[in-house]
Amino acid sequence: MRGMHLKALLIHNMGIVTRRMLRDAGVSDHRLRLWLKAGVLVPLNRSLVALPSADPTLVTAARAGGRLACISAAKLRDIWVVDDGCLHLSFRANKSHFSAPGPSVATRRHWDSKPLDPHGDIPALESGRSMLAHIARCQPLEFAVAAFDSAVRKGLITLEELQILASVLNGRFARVVSFVSTQADSGLESVTRVRLALAGVRCREQVWIDGHPVDLLIGDRLVIQLDGKQHLKDEAQLARDRRQDRRLRLMGYTVLRYGYADVIHRWEATFAEICAHLAAQNAR
Repeated sequence: MRGMHLKALLIHNMGIVTRRMLRDAGVSDHRLRLWLKAGVLVPLNRSLVALPSADPTLVTAARAGGRLACISAAKLRDIWVVDDGCLHLSFRANKSHFSAPGPSVATRRHWDSKPLDPHGDIPALESGRSMLAHIARCQPLEFAVAAFDSAVRKGLITLEELQILASVLNGRFARVVSFVSTQADSGLESVTRVRLALAGVRCREQVWIDGHPVDLLIGDRLVIQLDGKQHLKDEAQLARDRRQDRRLRLMGYTVLRYGYADVIHRWEATFAEICAHLAAQNAR
């Protein structure tokens, strides 16, 4: 029974626990020393120990004296984000210092005097709600909305829960929540929808046409389809998408299909093309 309890404890905490947690689970100091000597666990600092297989980003956060936060925590939870190349770490505001991970690791620090959900934290990872609060403050609006949409889509939180939190937190968090959709099918769709809305272009999501949903529909005839990075690896899906595009065009729709780089790195050109097609349609 004790072995099963320890396994569950390590799994729940993603392989990183405090020595006190182990003592509370019935592990003696002598047993812990034997495990450390045998390499069953490895020491991270005076308080924390980890399985050798623990995620490297969590290990780095723990050794720095913080928790994995913001979009770094989201990536670990498989939430859709745009990677900014930084390791995001959260620290309590009363912590006097932290241990820098090293010159090769670009870090972004988040300080919290009152974490949104401190009881949801585990030793090296902040809670999902605290993660979203940091994303709302840290990331561009459209990227934050995409992460929130993804969190809802994956069942990490509900739209109703987000709205309750927004009524308390207000500010940037509430603004992000005001754009959250339960219909979004991908991060690219979320980013595109928000950017179009901010530019005054209204669109509808996941509209069914010819027995299939389209990502975004502007007006009655302009279809925007968005291909994530995974589409590039799925030739069968690409072929199906192209066939559907041809059917839609035969039905009188204009179909514009964009990939990750078009939305994330070349948005000005992409938006200009969308506007050109809207102008052409309005001129008819």
